[in-house]
Amino acid sequence: MLVTDVKRVINKGRKDEKEIIGFSLDGYLVENLEGIPDYLGQDWDCVGIISGHGKVGPGKSTLAGQVCTYLDWLIAGGRMNWYWGKSSSTGKKIRVVKGMTKAKRKIRFNLKENVAFSAEDLQEKALKLYEKYGKNQVLLYDEGKQGLDSARAMESINKGMEDFFQDCRYMGHVIIIVLPNFFKLHEDYAVTRSLFLIDVFVDKDYRRGYFHFYNEIQKEWLFFLGKKKIGVTQKYSAAHPSFSGNFTPWLPFNKDEYEEAKNTALDKKRKRRRERNLFLQRDFLVWRLRTHHKEVFDELEDEFDRVVDIRIGKRTLQRCCERINEVIAKKKGL
Repeated sequence: MLVTDVKRVINKGRKDEKEIIGFSLDGYLVENLEGIPDYLGQDWDCVGIISGHGKVGPGKSTLAGQVCTYLDWLIAGGRMNWYWGKSSSTGKKIRVVKGMTKAKRKIRFNLKENVAFSAEDLQEKALKLYEKYGKNQVLLYDEGKQGLDSARAMESINKGMEDFFQDCRYMGHVIIIVLPNFFKLHEDYAVTRSLFLIDVFVDKDYRRGYFHFYNEIQKEWLFFLGKKKIGVTQKYSAAHPSFSGNFTPWLPFNKDEYEEAKNTALDKKRKRRRERNLFLQRDFLVWRLRTHHKEVFDELEDEFDRVVDIRIGKRTLQRCCERINEVIAKKKGL
């Protein structure tokens, strides 16, 4: 069905192009998301997960953009007007939509302010939105570029979510997390903190546009039963979805700009990783001198100043050693 009063152009560039209102979204998905504003009104935040059946590229970001746009429209006061009608084929009562109530403000969800590609960006944008507009803003956290099945990358996501909810819980935002593999997410966010899971997949001919929706109960069953299975297909078959549906390729922002922003974020992440590695190497060398050559370590402060004109205090050198000791303790599981 067509939802929201967002304007869009179909058949762009052709003679028969025209501007229409709204975009298509699966009816069952519309119904399952429409209660979120009331949920937020009870002083909760909302987390939804969109996974890609273990793959990169099935359309996770596309559906996430549509879901975020619809949720922002709902939070702005927009509503689909439902009434009870009869099915023409069975004669049973069914819910039918008849028009919509327009939102009280324009949709705010956009690429620049509401989409984050790292945990650091997520926290920064969440705070800026809170300061600018107040509670209950919609953010898309897309870490699904590549390599997210690696232990290091998933550790980064889980740690980022931990930091975010420690610092930003009071903001009451909606966070839609996009990642390839649902089962690599920590239990706290995959099961406890999230309201729903939407798993996006392709058909046997590799055509995009399909999804399974799991509510809180089915999502929990899927996570714990799927964890025991071997192989992606077996994992995602461990529990029945609440329902299945289709989605269109419409994006609420320019696709090329989205990909460019995602690639820029990935380059920044690589740069930060290189910088962290350099600092870790420095810390290790200082720690090595401290533990095996204490007499040399005691002379370091003056040596740095004399040789390279950089003044490093004793406290900085001590912190280098402390960080390496923390790394060692973590490896030992202490």
